[in-house]
Amino acid sequence: MTRVVWLTDLHLNFLKAAGIEAFLRRVAEARPDVLLIGGDIGEAPDVAGRLRHIGERFACPIFFVLGNHDYYFGSIRRVRAEVEELCREQPNLTFLTTAGVCELAPGVGLVGHDGWADARLGDYERSLVMMNDYRLIEELAGVGKRERWPLLREMGDAAAAHVERRLPEALDRYDRVFLLTHVPPLREACWHQGQISNDEWLPHFTCLAVGQTLLKIMRDHPERRLTVLCGHTHSSGQTNPLPNLMILTGGAEYGHPRVQQVFEL
Repeated sequence: MTRVVWLTDLHLNFLKAAGIEAFLRRVAEARPDVLLIGGDIGEAPDVAGRLRHIGERFACPIFFVLGNHDYYFGSIRRVRAEVEELCREQPNLTFLTTAGVCELAPGVGLVGHDGWADARLGDYERSLVMMNDYRLIEELAGVGKRERWPLLREMGDAAAAHVERRLPEALDRYDRVFLLTHVPPLREACWHQGQISNDEWLPHFTCLAVGQTLLKIMRDHPERRLTVLCGHTHSSGQTNPLPNLMILTGGAEYGHPRVQQVFEL
């Protein structure tokens, strides 16, 4: 059996060194053969360093995507380039957003992408939510709400295009596949305090482009199984939009990172 430990929304920048070490001890106690990290590890100035620390602490394979917070006070393009370089230096780290199909366990495939909230669900035009993404990420800052809308759709489409390339390839090779992402791909996966988020928040917390791509692909592969692991909303939940598609959303609390789940594959 392969023990796969899933983490998401760690926000390690909210912890002091002793708190980070205590958390990493709890992760070690879960006895991972593989680690999956679903984003929001830190912020742009420190995320590569935090990944390096985790990679040095655990000898097992570590697959990760990044979340919106990982780009705060920086640029998406530069942060992605920085973590790609880190992965070349530390071979146990794999950034799924720029990787191909990976093997998670014997007979089980893995793909992934950050995803991005693409403002296609809910009511973006009327929403009064002002995410820090729109202030603190270089590619989204300095433009108005209407000008930002096509940028969000473009980023969601880029995530969906990656999934459309990689997921069918994985399903051709494996009966069961996991997809790691940060942003919930459907309304039904966007949990907040035990409820589905409303139209005010949905535009900023879901990636419909990825969700539609997943539904299409899995309808075309009824004999295969896909488990999607996401986070972002800080509330846990599960939905099964198709008999062969399960989406798990991880919960989180600033300053209190947790082990989301251990899968024995």
